[in-house]
Amino acid sequence: MTVASSKTPTLTCGSRHRAQPDVLARAGQLGSAILAAGVGRGDKCVIMARNDIEFLEVSVGIAATGANPLPINTRWTAPEVAHVLTDANVRMIFAHTEFVPVVEAARELTGSPARIIEIVMSAELLAEGGWEQRLAEPTGRHELLEELIVAHPDPVGHIEGAIAESMGVIYTSGTTGKPKGVAREKMTSQQLLTIAGANAQRAGLAPGVSMLVAGPLYHTSPNALAVLGLRMGADIVIMPKWNARRFLQLVDAHRIQQVKIVPTMISRILSVPAEERATYDLSSLTHVIHSAAPCPPTLKRAAIELFGEALWEFYGCSEVGTITWIGASEWLAHQGSVGRPADGSAVTIADEHGNPLPAGEIGRVYVRGADYWPAFEYLNLGAPSSPVPGMLWVGDLGYLDSDGYLFLTGRDSEVVIRGGANIYPAEIENAIIALDGVEDVAVFGVPDTGDLGEVVAAHIQPRPGADLTETTVRAALASQLANYKVPTHIRIVEALPRDDSGKVYKRQIQTAYATGEFVESGAGVA
Repeated sequence: MTVASSKTPTLTCGSRHRAQPDVLARAGQLGSAILAAGVGRGDKCVIMARNDIEFLEVSVGIAATGANPLPINTRWTAPEVAHVLTDANVRMIFAHTEFVPVVEAARELTGSPARIIEIVMSAELLAEGGWEQRLAEPTGRHELLEELIVAHPDPVGHIEGAIAESMGVIYTSGTTGKPKGVAREKMTSQQLLTIAGANAQRAGLAPGVSMLVAGPLYHTSPNALAVLGLRMGADIVIMPKWNARRFLQLVDAHRIQQVKIVPTMISRILSVPAEERATYDLSSLTHVIHSAAPCPPTLKRAAIELFGEALWEFYGCSEVGTITWIGASEWLAHQGSVGRPADGSAVTIADEHGNPLPAGEIGRVYVRGADYWPAFEYLNLGAPSSPVPGMLWVGDLGYLDSDGYLFLTGRDSEVVIRGGANIYPAEIENAIIALDGVEDVAVFGVPDTGDLGEVVAAHIQPRPGADLTETTVRAALASQLANYKVPTHIRIVEALPRDDSGKVYKRQIQTAYATGEFVESGAGVA
């Protein structure tokens, strides 16, 4: 692996730069402040903040004490935040000024005594993200992060077992229901080293590597890779907000080698005109890793054309970590797959009773973590039950081919049952995304006004300048899909409600149909 020069590694966000030794020193000072507040081993601390240098400082500072950093989605409302405050018995909340009103309301809802620490948003962060400069003014209602750091000039010392304690709980994304706290068994030093080594090797991280944080730091994968990169001495560039053109600019300007993205981001990059993309040098990239959502084969092939052998994909979940990996050439030989189990992890396809299914038959995807992955149970809910001993089902459906490669077909909660026939939205999404001019698509079931139970609906976001209509889409699909799979409702929309990690909020759209907001099919912007 080619790494950058031996200069002091730096964290960059917009026009702000901070040397890694300074970042770690500030994190250590914050750790001292946290301990002085009576918070430590096993305690939970929420982080609700935009991507910025302080996000990583706070994460590392909390972890240094043995307390547990809990990053939460910046789009959550007060009731959603309140759930975590009570579920995890949160002791401290670190929030950017923008989110102080939300966490205050959440604390009021629960009566939580959690102490709020306000992180002032820099003018540079606001300029880079395109947010209002008024957010640079603190509320004046809470202690400020900078005040805590300045008040504790002596960094916290080494606390045996603190890092293991800090990884004790992580929350699921909550896109299909309330987020669940995944309480992990305390890891040994050997487990920690093995996990870090395996992740670094597969993700292309090493001292001096230039990495780009493109996804939200509240999401598990970008967060884990960024913290690992910081600890390993990588040069880190942080994007406060996703933008395809800015991504290309940063890769070119900083000679980025490693980045973690999601399929939605890939689609946005490909919407930048080819002649414009060609003006940016992407040859420095060695590891472009994607996960978090299914990647349609058409999009994947285009991504391989753009990134070549640098493109990697993995499949996993918060509960048991990474399960499968697949590289570009391997994918071309098994198109549509997310790879084979790695590092002793396992996948079994079975029915709801746990009966194994043969190769090629769709069923529940039961998974087991890598050999080194810790056991877990759900916080306040106990151990999950499973009809397949030692394996977990998190709602995904798919099949294994005869070579043991896993193919995902969607989520159990998303299967559309039309007149007794099962329809898998991923199949229809793959067909639609392959059409010229389609940038994004979401396919889901909605109630039928007749006797079919459910029918298929598709919301389609066109690429800039594309001329898509319900008629042209329906005509194109007629020759590719059985007629009962062709969506009954097709709407051309300006955007889909996705979170920053690429997961679409299909329930939001389905609710609009249930409430009568969308009654008839037809083109036009919704």
